[in-house]
Order: sequence, then C-alpha cells, then structure tokens
Amino acid sequence: MRLKLAIAALLVCGVGFVLHERKSALENHLGTVATELGGRHVHVHCQSFAGNLLDVSSEAGSVRFDASGIPSDTTDLKRPICSALARFPHDVKSPSYACVYTNVDCPQKIWEDVLAVHTLAHETWHLHGYGNEFGADPAAAQATADYAYVRFYPNEPDEYRRPDCANGGPLDLRPTDPVWP
Repeated sequence: MRLKLAIAALLVCGVGFVLHERKSALENHLGTVATELGGRHVHVHCQSFAGNLLDVSSEAGSVRFDASGIPSDTTDLKRPICSALARFPHDVKSPSYACVYTNVDCPQKIWEDVLAVHTLAHETWHLHGYGNEFGADPAAAQATADYAYVRFYPNEPDEYRRPDCANGGPLDLRPTDPVWP
C-alpha cells in the first residue's frame, strides 16, 4: 500500500513539475514578445490552475501601477489567455485561421486566439505607461491590425473606446500613414 502511495505521489509531483516548466517556458516566451512590443524589458505572468479556479474577476489581464503612475515590469494574464497564446503559433498556420484574413466569422478557438493576442498587446501598452484603457486599447488595436479593430474594438465596453481613436486622430500611432489601423 505504501509503495502505491509513493508511486502516486511521485507521479503527481512529476506531472506538476512538467506543467510548471511548460508554464515557465511560455511566460519567458511571452515576456520576450512583450519586451519587443514595448521596447523595454518586461515579464509576463500566467495565472495558475488554482488561481483560475478561485478567480472571479472579468479582466483578461492587468498591470499594476505605483502611486506615481509608473507601471510595474510585469503583466498578469488570465489562464485562458495564456492557453490561447500557447496554441496560437499552431493555430495561425491552420486553415481555420483564414477567417481572420478574410474578415468572416471565426470558430470560437480562433476568436479566443485573436482576443489573446490583442490582450497581450493591450497589456504591453500598459507596461509602456498607458495607465488608462482608452489609451492602451487603441494602441493595441493598431498593433494587432485590422481584425482587432474591425471585429473586436467596436464591441468593447465604452470605457475602452473613444471617438478620436481613428485615422489621423491624437491616438493614432502612425498619424502620417493613411492605412488604419
């Protein structure tokens, strides 16, 4: 009986270790992506399994700011966002991803991938110093191009949208470029 318990405990520990290592590798990769997007060294933390079970908040990600408005060097992403980002490199090569390029309705899994990429870009702009949603989201929409802007941005809550998030507007990252976003 003790041998069976010891084997079960080793198996659970082994699986836990493998899952932890996969999560760490994903966080390191996403941190590299966010660093490249944001232009400064930052980190990405993915929510744990237990954190996901206990979480009741609605935000897909977050960045903490200190009292003087300086962002931390880490963004926290929800577990479903990190899971979608982990599968994104595979999904983007699949035939089902064509819906993104042709601007038609996408399967739920692909929609989740697009939301995850947009979320990473959005939180990266917070790491860049945009403390408010209406500044971070137009920048993220531009960083993730037409699909995010045409299909995602119009459906966001009012506090994330502004009428001056438009071609040539004050929030346009490339005001001299006629292509929007």
